[in-house]
This record gives sequence, structure tokens and C-alpha cells, in this order.
Amino acid sequence: MAVRGYIANTPPGFEHVVASAHSDDEPAPVWLEGRAPAAVRHLDWDTSTPVRAVLSLRRLLAAVQPDVVHAHSSFPGVYARVLRGGGARLVYTPHCFAFERRDIGRPVRLLYRGIERSLRGRTDLLAAGGPGEALAAAALGYAPDRVRTIPNVPSVRRASGGASRSGSLPHTVTVGMLGRWAPQKDPRAFVDLVERLRRELPGVNVRAKWIGGGDGVSQVPGDIEITGWKSPEGVAAELADLDVYLHTAAWEAAVAIAVLDAFECGIPILARPISAMPGLPPSLRTDAGMPDLIEAVRAGRSADWAADNRERWTGYLGGGFTPDAQRAALQRVWG
Repeated sequence: MAVRGYIANTPPGFEHVVASAHSDDEPAPVWLEGRAPAAVRHLDWDTSTPVRAVLSLRRLLAAVQPDVVHAHSSFPGVYARVLRGGGARLVYTPHCFAFERRDIGRPVRLLYRGIERSLRGRTDLLAAGGPGEALAAAALGYAPDRVRTIPNVPSVRRASGGASRSGSLPHTVTVGMLGRWAPQKDPRAFVDLVERLRRELPGVNVRAKWIGGGDGVSQVPGDIEITGWKSPEGVAAELADLDVYLHTAAWEAAVAIAVLDAFECGIPILARPISAMPGLPPSLRTDAGMPDLIEAVRAGRSADWAADNRERWTGYLGGGFTPDAQRAALQRVWG
């Protein structure tokens, strides 16, 4: 969860109050996951209807009197900007603009785009999740001096002794994807890639696993393993079992945390080319890069291909997706 990373990498001098919908008088379990619970004060935000969300947020802001309001995602971004008032600085991070979705029709996407455009004047600073989102903000009319970028960081640490296993089993290739089995991650695209590998690599056992869960897992083909949701340590262990990570999401806000997790674990990656990752080299993409992977497996050069892939990802990411880089970006956004 990106917001947990922001809190974990907060510069000195900032305190956090998180307004979110609670269940059974407790914040969502995600706040208690990971290496340590997020050190914040939690307030229950009634978001059961749009009207209640606005009224509840008004009461919370009046009680807290924050110096900075940082709204995360589309609907909180709308509510916070509609209520705009007082002396608090208003920062908005879309975590992928709603009009980027591909599971809704074009008229709805145009409506969402119009809403975002109409509210840009009530935003002091748009803190984009990555360069692709910053470009989308510029297209909405945000001036360059009102846009900053906060890089994502990995949510896992490589397991001890977790060197890449790519090429270690010449007759088996294990591929995987991390996330929710839902339209945004486009599991159908993942299934299509698995089927292509099996079709073009006869005699090779292509194992496929989906690291995560979701409401649609009951419809998953039987030859794809579903791990269910895992702790960060469990995710790192599952990633370490892969030869190749295939990221098939149809839309993202930025270089996805899942991609950074796979990179952190030393796994070669092919990612779907989407606007959130501008300039992704062809060899790292699921379309143009797949033939090279297939040929490497056929020729017994999987280890060489994997090493080249990781080197190219190192160049693409450029060392900018680290806790220190995120901490510096947060200082520029909140300071």
C-alpha cells in the first residue's frame, strides 16, 4: 500500500492522522500488516454515501485542524477539494486517475476527466505517483510548478539467500503475477501469456502462479496456482520461486509496487506497456520482449537473458525508487 510507504519514509517533523472507513471500530487490517504497524492516529471516516462522506470529513478536519491535507485516490480527492477551506495546504495523489480505467465506458471516463479538470484549481499541489501520472496531470492543465512526483518503493525485502533461480531448471519455467485477480490487473492477459509460452515451448513445463486473490479466483483455470494473500515476507518467498515476473496490469498510476517488489527480489520482469511507465524499452515489455524470452529458453540461455533483463531494468529505474528518494520527495511535497 503506497500510503503505508509514505508514512514509513516520512521525513522528521511530520505527524500523521489517517481518516479512513473503519470496520468494527478498527481501521482496515492493511494498517497492521508488514514489518511494523504504521505509526499514525486513526480516525473513522463515514464514507457510506457521498453526502455522509463530505459531512464526516468536514467534522474531522474541524477537529484536527491539519497543516496539510493529503487526499489519496479519486473519491477522497473529490471530497477534500469540494470542502476546500481553511488554511490547510491541499495535496492530491490520484494513485491512478479514474479516467485511466479500462473497465468502464468512454462516456464515464470523459465524465471523470471533466471532474478532474474542473477541480484542478482547488488543488495546491498534485503529487503524482510517477512520471506517467505527472504527464496526465499536465494534460489536465496543471502548471509544472504545481506538480511533484513521489516515487513508489518496494514493499518487500529480498529473502536471505534469495538469489534469482532463473535458468536453474532447464525443463521448467515458473512465471507469475502479483496482485488482485480483478480487471485492473487484467488476469485474462496473464492467462494469454501463459498459454502462449506453453504453446511455443513444447517440452517445457511452464508453471504459472498468481500471487494474491480476489473475487474472481473461482473462475481461474485449474492449471494456474492461486497463492491467496500473503504477508510481505510470504510475497518475497513466492516471488523468489519465479523465473520470470509478468506484469499484465491494464492501467497503473506509476511503476507498480509489484514490479518494484519483483525487482527487489532479483526476478527478471516483462511488463505490459502502459502510459504509467513511459519509455519502457521494448525488451522489457510483454509484447516485444516475449520472443527473446522464448528463444532464450529454447537455446538454453535463460540465465544470460535473465541477467540482461535485470541490467536493463536497473537502467530504466535509475535508482530513483528507494526510501531515501521517496523521503526527499515527501519533504518537497509536505514541507
